[in-house]
Amino acid sequence: MSKMAEVRIDIGWTVAACVAVLIAAALLAPADAGARSVAGNDGVAPQRTSFLGPEEGESLSAWTARWLEGPVQYIATDEEKEIYARLENTTQRLQFIRLFWERRDPTYRGPDNEFVDEFVRRVEYANEEFSDGGPGWKTVFGRVVLVLGPPARTERQLGFPASVSQRPVILWSYDERLPEWPTSEMLMFVFQRGRWRLAPPSNFNEPAGVTAAQRDLERFNMLAEIPNDFARTTEAMIRGSLAQTVNYIDVINSVRADVVFPDADIPFAWAAQFGGRSGDNVTIDLKLTWRMESLIFHAVEQDFETEMVVYAVLFGPDGEPVDETSKHLNFVVPAAELQARGDALIEETLTLSAPPGTYQLTLSLDDHLLGYRSVYKDELVVPSR
Repeated sequence: MSKMAEVRIDIGWTVAACVAVLIAAALLAPADAGARSVAGNDGVAPQRTSFLGPEEGESLSAWTARWLEGPVQYIATDEEKEIYARLENTTQRLQFIRLFWERRDPTYRGPDNEFVDEFVRRVEYANEEFSDGGPGWKTVFGRVVLVLGPPARTERQLGFPASVSQRPVILWSYDERLPEWPTSEMLMFVFQRGRWRLAPPSNFNEPAGVTAAQRDLERFNMLAEIPNDFARTTEAMIRGSLAQTVNYIDVINSVRADVVFPDADIPFAWAAQFGGRSGDNVTIDLKLTWRMESLIFHAVEQDFETEMVVYAVLFGPDGEPVDETSKHLNFVVPAAELQARGDALIEETLTLSAPPGTYQLTLSLDDHLLGYRSVYKDELVVPSR
């Protein structure tokens, strides 16, 4: 039996503030002797995408403490960085993270956050294309991809002197106009002093009297990895991504909660029930159970709401998926009733089908309003019936 979170809550019910009410993610173990949890005391740790959730075996507290050290640091405003540095606990940081992604959602309160989806694609692209002993998003190429996306065209050019680049120069171009960057100027990456750097543009406004030699010295001999010109482009792109107005401090201060997180950090328990056979396959019903208090709610007009998708995939011994399913879940609770219904149970069933055998079950939880994704894995034995 997993330990439950001890929660003491004093909530200000200011709906206009778009409060994200976070109550500890608590695991409720069902009474069925065949039930098992997917994390915590069973020794199976969660695996998540780093900037969307903790790494394997990492606590929420540790993850939120380092969250802004990840790729999001390159798309956060200076003000957001300052606010996050002043936050005092995990609850406040989780609220901030939810607001951070919500602020950038171009279809506010829609079923998906297209900004999060695109940023995930950019991080994955950078890691796949530019990793060299470390995360690809940390390279100069990756940092540009996080801001602008993958280039439309890439060229390599020879013939530059070693004082410019010790390897063939790499040129990137984009179809759209880049803010704060000269029109039709390609991004030029040069290799100097053992690493790749982004060169400043050649035709930005120079003060009168600057000689060609001085200009060459500035462009090629004293390069930072990212020049100030691209820093201005980054700032313009960040400003353009802010689709919503958010007052972080007011929202965070409107919720005051002391939370002790449980050892098991998934918000639901699951148990497998096996039905009859259809041909060679056995029907598998996955019973998921939550306490209402284990969900993260968001203020939507006069109610509090949580919206998420649960995915279940069954993998065979060869690593190939045998069956998969998903369910969209949306719970709405009137603001005045949330505290009183904290102990209420929520049950949902996902159905799979597979021949008898031993499989790896992957359960994924995607909180659409928070922009938080978790993936859990465990072994599932399907018996003969």
